[in-house]
Amino acid sequence: MFTMNDELPDVLSNTLKGLATPVPRFTADQLDGFLTLTPADNVARLKDTNHWLSNFNGQVLKSMMSLSYQQSDFFAPFGVPPEVFTGWLKPLVKATQEAVAVGRDPDPVATDNIRIESAYAARIKRLVIALTKEVKATEEEIASGRDDVTRSGYKLVFDRAACDRVCEQASGQAWLLTSLAALRRLEWQYHSFGQTRLRAMKKLLRSLLQVIANEPLSDLTRNPYRKLTPEGEKVQDDAQYLADCELRLLALLARDAFDVRRFALESPASFLGACQWEEVPGSALYSVKLRHYPLPEGIKPNGKTLYMASPMINRCEIFDLAPGKSVVEGMLQQGYDIYMVDYGNPGPDQANLGLSFYGKTVHDKYLDMIIERHPKQSIDVMSYCMGGTLFMPYLARRIEELNIEGGELQIRQVVLMTAPIFFDDEASGHKPMRDVIREHYSPEVMKTFYAGSNVPPQTIEVGMHAIQPGVAFSVAEGFYARANFPGAIDDAAPFMHWLNSGTRFPARAHREWIQKIFLDNEIWEGKYTLPSKYPELDGKPVDMDMLNMADVALFDYRGLRDPIAPVGSCLTSERWGRKGGNIQMTCGGLNRTIEKNVGHIFVVSKRLLAEFLELVTDFLQDEPPVYIPNKEPGTPDPCPPAPEAAADKSDSVKEAAKKAPEVKTAKAKPKPATSKKKPPAKKS
Repeated sequence: MFTMNDELPDVLSNTLKGLATPVPRFTADQLDGFLTLTPADNVARLKDTNHWLSNFNGQVLKSMMSLSYQQSDFFAPFGVPPEVFTGWLKPLVKATQEAVAVGRDPDPVATDNIRIESAYAARIKRLVIALTKEVKATEEEIASGRDDVTRSGYKLVFDRAACDRVCEQASGQAWLLTSLAALRRLEWQYHSFGQTRLRAMKKLLRSLLQVIANEPLSDLTRNPYRKLTPEGEKVQDDAQYLADCELRLLALLARDAFDVRRFALESPASFLGACQWEEVPGSALYSVKLRHYPLPEGIKPNGKTLYMASPMINRCEIFDLAPGKSVVEGMLQQGYDIYMVDYGNPGPDQANLGLSFYGKTVHDKYLDMIIERHPKQSIDVMSYCMGGTLFMPYLARRIEELNIEGGELQIRQVVLMTAPIFFDDEASGHKPMRDVIREHYSPEVMKTFYAGSNVPPQTIEVGMHAIQPGVAFSVAEGFYARANFPGAIDDAAPFMHWLNSGTRFPARAHREWIQKIFLDNEIWEGKYTLPSKYPELDGKPVDMDMLNMADVALFDYRGLRDPIAPVGSCLTSERWGRKGGNIQMTCGGLNRTIEKNVGHIFVVSKRLLAEFLELVTDFLQDEPPVYIPNKEPGTPDPCPPAPEAAADKSDSVKEAAKKAPEVKTAKAKPKPATSKKKPPAKKS
């Protein structure tokens, strides 16, 4: 346990030891004033996070590299070795490779920010420990699941006598001010400003000062986590508000969760996964493997297979976060044989593998293995984000190959979860990310530093944060704000762990993703190429209209609050798929576009996940007929277009694709006034 004297210099501690002379009591406003304003307060009221030192260092590095390569090229005809000008890069590249190998952020500035955040959290924790005590919890309190009850069965409470000492006695005040001064020094050492994690931590500290003073700040708008009416009035009285502040701090102490990042990675509650799985023997391809989720006891098989194509950019547990937050869990209840692609954490031996390996070779091998295991079962596909982006051209190429070799297409339905397919600067909503790429992304820098080690998740995260203003602050702020609710901390642990434990992105595949998909929009433009065992297809652009010809039923689930895959980019079901179009849902198997007021990671919400699973289950029940390649012309369509749809569409499938008909979304909410017109579909 820490005591108040722990923070005092020896001389001051000895001078004030035992000194209990009353002095004017500290108020909450005075304590808040002692914190002073620092960059952690976001005085400029920025909406995003500015990593000023990292950005400066990045610009200097790019300039120096450009100059070095220019010098190397200029003197090369004179026989001067390039290393004379570029040799200074070698130790930096080596340090980067070592950092990536152990999972550390290769940016030393970002690493120092993490150190400062951890030190700040540790000091808040020491303050709370010094001002609290443990009492035996009742059986009712233990059974309630309250987070202020420790795992040893004791309840944490604030020691009001200790709080009064630091407010009313000289020795206590000196100890508290010394502690606040140490926190203030850390704030000035921080290398970022704006909406940062440190700002969220300072708000938590401010709530602690209110608890110590046993009164809220006089300015209601400065009361952390306090809800006010639209008119600015109190929703709770002061006593209840302070009780919530106490409970929040005690719960964070009991779960050791002041340092959000460390809690996410180390807490016993951060375990990912709700369902048991096994690796399919013989499925290993470098770090990639195929998972099989056996049916739970008592669940009757439905005779169908579900193939889950996970994104490469994150861990595949986005499909299986935790009990009650697991897509896998929900689909197992429907009786599916479930298989999932697990890309693992790619090593240096995968740095030169391109998108075709992950978007063609992997799917070819795994789907063939599944068909061998379940030769008579149809296969439904579910894919998240870029997993769906890459799977759609794969499926079109698979249909092309079937048209050559014959055989049935066993994939008849595809569920896309926030999967972007269209990328431009206008209608898609991807302009912010494309601007970030054009302004900050340097293929030369990326190739130099990551060609032998792959792109670390921290670097990917920087780009993702750039299009989500203040997300570092909002995630930490939300975590702290909900900590006073029973079970909220442990409930958030799996998602926080997933969020803070990304995977490496193979270097070549990353460069291709940026250039081919994001900047050149090759899939939509009909220029995206894939390999094939058939010479007439190998390396040729994929004919995406094969999805139309095969009558594949597509389900697009997209979110109005999704900056990563904006609604304007999730247009697969509007352009490709069943000939009947995406006009209505009265005929089984038709495409469906579901637009909801959700964000990108909606599966973290039990309510939103349950709603999604209900819609998906309804869609998958309407299984389209089997597609036989090269069927005789004139064969009736098993689900013809509705009359109103036929009026707007020609008989040609490709003409239908060119028109990109207006879509009616199921259970959709109105789009914002700023929503842009959808792009015209271009002929592939």
